[in-house]
Formats: sequence, C-alpha cells, structure tokens
Amino acid sequence: MIGSDDSRQYTECLYEVINGREIRVNACRSYGDTAVIPGEIGGLPVTELGAYTFSAGRRKAPAGVWSDGAEDGLGLEETVGAGASQEAPPLLEGERLRELILPESVKKVGAYGFYNCANLESLTCHSHFNDIGAGAFTGCKKLTRLDIFMDEGETRPGLKDILSELRQEVHVIYRTKEGETRLVFPEYYEDAVENTPARIVSVKVYGSGHFYRYCFDGRELQFKDYDAQFENLLIQDRAELAAEAAIGRLRWPLHLSAEAKERYETYIHSHRAEAARWLLRERDGAGLKWLLKFSDFGRDELAEVIQTANQMQAAEELSFLMDYQHEKFRPKRRKFEL
Repeated sequence: MIGSDDSRQYTECLYEVINGREIRVNACRSYGDTAVIPGEIGGLPVTELGAYTFSAGRRKAPAGVWSDGAEDGLGLEETVGAGASQEAPPLLEGERLRELILPESVKKVGAYGFYNCANLESLTCHSHFNDIGAGAFTGCKKLTRLDIFMDEGETRPGLKDILSELRQEVHVIYRTKEGETRLVFPEYYEDAVENTPARIVSVKVYGSGHFYRYCFDGRELQFKDYDAQFENLLIQDRAELAAEAAIGRLRWPLHLSAEAKERYETYIHSHRAEAARWLLRERDGAGLKWLLKFSDFGRDELAEVIQTANQMQAAEELSFLMDYQHEKFRPKRRKFEL
C-alpha cells in the first residue's frame, strides 16, 4: 500500500512508551502530506494515536521523543523542547495531512485526533482500529476514501465506528483473507424542523447514506442488508453513484447473493452510459474494459462514450475505446461477382 515516493516513506513520530510495553504516537512530521505510521518503534508495537495527534489546534505541546519512523526505531531522536534540528521537517497536522496509513497494531485514537484535518482524503487501517475518541474526525469533511482490512476473529471491527463519524459520501475498499469488494456509503444530513405552536423540534434525515449506515448487526456488516439498500440509493442519489455501487459489487462479488447480483446486473445493462461515464471520470481503464465485456454496447451508445472520453481528455481510455469500436463495428468487405 505504501508507494515509492520518499514523502510517503519518511514520517517521523513523536512517541512515548505506555504501560512499559506499547507505543503511543502524539505527533508526526514530514515534508510530504502522507503519514505512514510504523508498526514498531524501538522494538515495541505502536498501538495508539494520542489526543490531537494530527490537529493544529493543540492547547499544549505534546510529550515524547522524536523518531525517524523506521520500524526498528533507529534514526533521529530528540526530546521535545531540547532544540530541534534546523533540518527537521515541519509538523504534519491540520490542513497539511491528506493521507493516513495505519499498521495492524494501531487500535486507538484519542479525542480529537484528526480535529479539523480539512484536507484529509484517505485512511488505510485494519478492523482492529476500533477505539475512536470523541470528536476524532470532526472537521474531516474531505475524508471520502477508506481502505480497511477485516482481521479474522475481531469481535469489535471498527468500520461501523468510523462510518458513524462521517456523514459525507465514503468509498470503501473492504479487504478480507477470502477476497475483497468495493462498497459505497452515500452522504446523508439532518435538518431540525421546528413546530412552533406545539413547541416541538423534529429532526429529518435526508439521503440514503443514513440507511446504509444501519446495515450492521452489532459491528458486523451484513452484506444482504447492504445490497438491499440499493433501491434507496436509486431513488435518493445520482446515477453515477448507483453505477459505482453496482460495479463495485459485481467486479468484486464478496458475499454477493444471486438475487443481489441479478439486481445489480439489471441496473448496469440499462445504465451503461452512466457506468462508463463514472469509470472515465475515475480514469479506471481496467474497469472500462470490464464493462465493455460485461454489457453489450450498441453503435450509438459506444459513440456517446467515446465523445465523453474525448471531452474528459481521457487519452488512454479514448485510445482503447477507438480500437474497440473499430474491432466491433468493422465494416464488412464487399463481395464483387462477375
């Protein structure tokens, strides 16, 4: 999951030892905008992120010593307040943070851990990450991508807890040892409506995302309930989001029932254009190739998709579509008889 970019590989952590056997990270610094938390520091597992770890609104300086973030704990270390090196990278906090990658060992984040990280877009974690402090994701309105590995035997998987903190649209890569799938949890919002004569304030909820976040039995996601919400999504949300939800379940059919599979297939076959438009916007060439094999595009439909790719300046996808059009609708050779 970690790329080769130096800014992604090098994250220094301000840490302290807790209980004599675990590590709590209280701050990070980096020249990049991605925080990659190591699984170990100094031979001890990193199990916790402290309160206000990535928030720029701390009321007091965090405690601990600095490490270069390598799993063996070696590298730069210095006590906070002892005079940091002039070459030390800046704190990775607030609006600078765009992506966070947590190891399997991290289970907890303290109160307001990501408070007002307004540009945080992506979180990678394990289902062990299930102890979410109060207000941890407050102000994280751009956090729309979640990559989570569901660990076997986990009795309190954290997916539900994370989603309950986020009202915006969230796109989830759901991984298990059995396989993986792609899930969509749409946006929802609440509106207070006052009945002045009766002195009653009622709360109305809008958006299908509210229903999707109830597809859990305890903290376990129920795929049957998740797939059953597709009708609500069709009524309340945009067509491209429905296409994404259907494609995600069909391409990666983890725990997909025959009934739900048929429902998603019917939708894609009758909304090929919306599906292609979403894949083009995502620059998902592999997905576009899958769609063209899955559903039979007519000449006019394919021409519309090609026009969309041209307007989006999706050069790679456009090239593939042109080749596909040429092969599928190749002019028949005329036969001449004497």
